[in-house]
Amino acid sequence: MQLNLKNVAKIKDTTLNIDGITVIAGENNTGKSTVGKALFSIFNSMNNVDEKISHQKKDSIYSAINSSLINYPIDDEQNTIDEILKQQMIFSRSLTDSIMKHLQNLNNQSIDDFIKDFISNWEFLKNTNDLSNFINEVVTKLNTIINVSNEKVMREIITRFFNRSFENQISPLTDENVQSEINLTIKNKNLTCQFESNRCTYSSSEFNILHQAFYIDNPFIIDYMSTGFLTTTTKNTDSHLLEHLRKQKSNIFEGIFDTVIAKDRLDNIFNMLKKVVDGEIISTSDSEYYLKSQSFNKPINIKNLSTGLKSFTLIKRLLENGSLKEKDVLILDEPEIHLHPEWQLTYAELIVLLQKEFDLTMVITTHSPYFLDAIDIFSSKYGISHKVNYYLAENDGAVSYLHDVTNNIDAIYKKLSDPMQKLENIRNGLI
Repeated sequence: MQLNLKNVAKIKDTTLNIDGITVIAGENNTGKSTVGKALFSIFNSMNNVDEKISHQKKDSIYSAINSSLINYPIDDEQNTIDEILKQQMIFSRSLTDSIMKHLQNLNNQSIDDFIKDFISNWEFLKNTNDLSNFINEVVTKLNTIINVSNEKVMREIITRFFNRSFENQISPLTDENVQSEINLTIKNKNLTCQFESNRCTYSSSEFNILHQAFYIDNPFIIDYMSTGFLTTTTKNTDSHLLEHLRKQKSNIFEGIFDTVIAKDRLDNIFNMLKKVVDGEIISTSDSEYYLKSQSFNKPINIKNLSTGLKSFTLIKRLLENGSLKEKDVLILDEPEIHLHPEWQLTYAELIVLLQKEFDLTMVITTHSPYFLDAIDIFSSKYGISHKVNYYLAENDGAVSYLHDVTNNIDAIYKKLSDPMQKLENIRNGLI
């Protein structure tokens, strides 16, 4: 898989090979997080996008029918208001479902005639005040919705998703009028999104995205599993992650084949997690979440876990409830920040094992030489070093570039060790 970003946020022009584990290192404010946000937004806005468009169209059709029913009340003294409202709801759902089937079947009958014929068969509507105008209003509203092209809806979905992820700053701050472009290539097939002034103006895809992307940059998100937290301003990355952290299997047989198949692979990973997070996550009747472990006399509220433990618990939860699946995308933005150097090594080994066992696509940003070295060593130990790419993010004036240093990761070590050298120079000057 290859990702190309042109004029996206701070990045001027960068192409990355994303195959297995992609490690991006560099100083602050060099555009490292931009790659992860772009990948997250592409996968989750375009994931099953046809289904999303169909769902939104169906909701709009249903709402339009209901609003017309309100405008033309039914004069029916034989039924109570509750009975009339129930009939209206049944009618709205039935008409909506029939229209969606009509559109899918490409019926030769015009949509206008189809709607008129459908309405004429509903006896209770004959008491509608001004039935003729009611029918015309419904037909007009529904035609307006139906005639909106899927391409326009797709561009709106992409615009909203990217703007939530980028805080309305997809376009470069230096020149918002320049065209931004994102290209994703998988097996010689391309997906392209273009933006102007933070709006998607063009999108095209030669393949369907079937996998999700998970973006983890804040272990404290786990604190909100029981309290809500979601608002209209909540970051896309957080709301998506929280939704899956809360996920419960609706029945005991859900995903049972996937679980059996993955069990052997999960055993190695859970054995490693057990060294750090020994126990299981449980929920109580008041929707609070606890870590139940033999290490504690009683379950401990996950809010009271150390920040480092929360980092591991996030991964454990996504694995246990089946959210993180084979070939999904996992984006980890500076995961080492809250980890002791020893746990950085454990986390790095966990990441390498996850990639190997589940063929995940992983993008990791880091400032830590410990973490970087651990990824390098463990990827060699587990035989996937050929699936690890390294990039160094650097500023060039107001824009950033990412340089492929896979064959020269010493360039990253030098960049990360420069602050230590500065301290050493100061120490020598004090002697």
